Amino acid sequence: MSPVENPVIRPIEHHDLDPIVDLNQAALEGVGPLDHESLALLVKKSDQALVLDDGGQIGGFVITLPTGATYDSSRYEWFEDRLEEYVYLDRIVVAETHRRKGVASRLYDAVETDLPVALEVYDTNAPSLEFHRRRGYQKVGELEHAGKRNLMLLKAS
Repeated sequence: MSPVENPVIRPIEHHDLDPIVDLNQAALEGVGPLDHESLALLVKKSDQALVLDDGGQIGGFVITLPTGATYDSSRYEWFEDRLEEYVYLDRIVVAETHRRKGVASRLYDAVETDLPVALEVYDTNAPSLEFHRRRGYQKVGELEHAGKRNLMLLKAS
């Protein structure tokens, strides 16, 4: 597939929330559920909350949280107990229409800065595990949560 033409990565805006909830809910095999209210709160707590805007259509989004955030997540707390300074990548979702077009790479490029990036991937998500391996993420642990085994990954800065 060809790359997305002239996309813009920009901060999530209020009018993006409904389409982002729809994208998120269509990707529950890889991310936890969100409703409008929980998404708005997550964006408010975020370090970065970005969309890839492809001519007014959201091709994907990413949300990261800073160290020390108040966030009720066993995966986030796992990293908080082990790392001092890092960025937690809470979720990234690429629209079905924009997959295999470089959208995830563009969003990762935007959030991989001067701090280590921590995230988890379900052990059953082979495409995601391969994507992260190619980007230099390394497994630093495992965590069982809600009946799923999460592989805890870290990319050093």
